[in-house]
Amino acid sequence: MILSHKRKSSFRLTAFLVVALAAMLITAACVSSEDESPAARNEGPVILADGTQATPTAQPIADEPAAVPDGLEIVWEAYSILVREYVVRENIDPNALAEAAVIGMLDSLDDRYTAYIPPSTFKIDQDGFQGNFGGIGAQVEASPDRNGVIITKPLPNTPAERAGIKAGDRILAVDGEDALGWSVLEAVNKIRGEKGTPVVLTVEHIGSLDPVDITIIRDTIEDPSVVVIEVADTDYGRIRISQFTAETPREVREGVQQLIDNGAKGIILDLRGNPGGLLSSTVDVASEFLTDGLVTYEVDSRGSRENWKVKKGGKFPDIPLVTLVDNFSASGSEVLVGALQDHGRTVAIGTNTFGKGSVNLLRGLSNGGGVYLTIGRWFTPNGRVIEEIGIDPDVVIEFDPDTAGTNPQTSEFGDPQIEAAIKQLDFQLSQLATAP
Repeated sequence: MILSHKRKSSFRLTAFLVVALAAMLITAACVSSEDESPAARNEGPVILADGTQATPTAQPIADEPAAVPDGLEIVWEAYSILVREYVVRENIDPNALAEAAVIGMLDSLDDRYTAYIPPSTFKIDQDGFQGNFGGIGAQVEASPDRNGVIITKPLPNTPAERAGIKAGDRILAVDGEDALGWSVLEAVNKIRGEKGTPVVLTVEHIGSLDPVDITIIRDTIEDPSVVVIEVADTDYGRIRISQFTAETPREVREGVQQLIDNGAKGIILDLRGNPGGLLSSTVDVASEFLTDGLVTYEVDSRGSRENWKVKKGGKFPDIPLVTLVDNFSASGSEVLVGALQDHGRTVAIGTNTFGKGSVNLLRGLSNGGGVYLTIGRWFTPNGRVIEEIGIDPDVVIEFDPDTAGTNPQTSEFGDPQIEAAIKQLDFQLSQLATAP
């Protein structure tokens, strides 16, 4: 999932224009009647004797609500014309028209992180951030080319991994339904379901032009966000963060302390394939390795800036630290590595990150649905843009675990990025040993 920005008002009825428009369409009364004259009905184009059309001058809508915002008058006018003139009157459903109006407004923004969520699929976004949810066990993100969603990581030992889902897979369809126009939330809603039920994903693997259908049996997914690994034959440990949940800061704190207690003198922070999560957890994790300053700052639609500062009391401000990232490190993981870089706290190794630096909120609507929208942009402490650009590592090293036959979640052997991290930690420790 993408970075979720928690605020007390997250589910309040906001977005005035959307709500006002929906209310207008739903509550409007049909003003036409069978005994109205054509002139009173303000009919549309008139067919003349020579076959051409003439459009009469538009007449004011007598019962137009006073609250219609400037620029949206034509929406009300179109609705009024429909309810007075459209021949198949049973097809005029104010609720459906309202939803279509909202969808049209959001689609016009051409923002892959802004979408309408219908009531039937609104209750989804929070379960995964608690570390236990139902589904197939794969994390998804909006495709960089704005053409649907892609798998950023199948979780280990889950139905998705066992069925052959791979990082980078583009989801073309779910149970035969075209998915290329879906937002992340829409895709998650369609893929999740009752434990034990099947779902068919039509996916396109990286480097392949032939789509494949993969049937997956849904299960309860328990996904600890942190895996603690002692790096064999070294004095180092690896902390792999798969996403930022409510439990991540505690898991990181306990994991690093466990490694130190076992003799670790340096930490490899592995953020590869991490799609983000809760901003509050991201800030807390960064604060474990920093002493002061900013983790990130946000600039909203009005140009207002909000700073997210390092929290006091971090337990590991001095331990040597190397961070691993890749093309699927997104959102919260980009915020974290950007902060650690700007503070001079880490050397980042891997490939350029995903480039998801937008702030998004899920707002509830009165019909039980919601609007998932972009409300701002994240920046690193030094002002670097993340959106569409990503974070460049300090050392670029390519690695395809599928090609190499190595699973970076469990093994270090044959992983050039981890091997580079070990060499970097060796260098940092040698510098500390020779320091006066």
